[in-house]
Amino acid sequence: MPSPRRQIVTTALFEAFFVVLGVVLALAANEWRQDRADRAHADRALAAIAEELRSNREGVLAAGEYHEERMSRIYGRGPQEPRLEARDFPRGFISPARVFRTAWDTAGETGALEHLDYAKVLALSRVYASQDRYEHQARTAGELIYAELFRGGTEAIVANQGNLAMVIGTFAYRERELVAEYDSLLVHLEGAR
Repeated sequence: MPSPRRQIVTTALFEAFFVVLGVVLALAANEWRQDRADRAHADRALAAIAEELRSNREGVLAAGEYHEERMSRIYGRGPQEPRLEARDFPRGFISPARVFRTAWDTAGETGALEHLDYAKVLALSRVYASQDRYEHQARTAGELIYAELFRGGTEAIVANQGNLAMVIGTFAYRERELVAEYDSLLVHLEGAR
C-alpha cells in the first residue's frame, strides 16, 4: 500500500493534469472559435469585394461602350456630314466610370484580408491598383479638358478631333483592359468558392 504522502502527491498530480488539460482544451476551443469567426469575417469581406467589383465592372463596361460610340461618331462621319458639335457628346467628351473601393478598404482596415489566401489578396490588390490608375487617368484627362474649355470653349475641343479621338480612344482601350481584369478575377473568385 502506498504511503499517504505518495497518495497525496499522486492525487495532486492527477488533479493538476486534468486542470492543465482543461485549460489547454479551453484555449484550443477558443482558438478554434476565433479562427472560425475570422474565416467567416474574411468570407463576408470577400463576398462584399466581389459584389463591389461586379458593380465596378458594369460601370466600366458602360463607360467603355459610351467611349466606343463616341469614337465611331468621330471616325464614322462622312465628308458630307455636318461637323461634330458638343451635343454629339451627351455625357461629356469623356465619361469615365465611377469605381468604388469601399469593401476593399474596409476589409483591410478590419483585418479581414489577413485571413484570406495570399494569392487571392495579391490578385485583388492588382485589380484595385488598375482601378486607381484608371481614376488617375480620368482626373488627368478631366483637368486637361477643363483647361481647354476655359481657354477656347467647347468649339475648341470639338475642332481638335484628332486629340479628342486620342483621349477617348485611350479611355476605351483602358476600359476594355479593366473589364478583362475584372472578368478574369471574378471567374477565379467564383471558382474558388
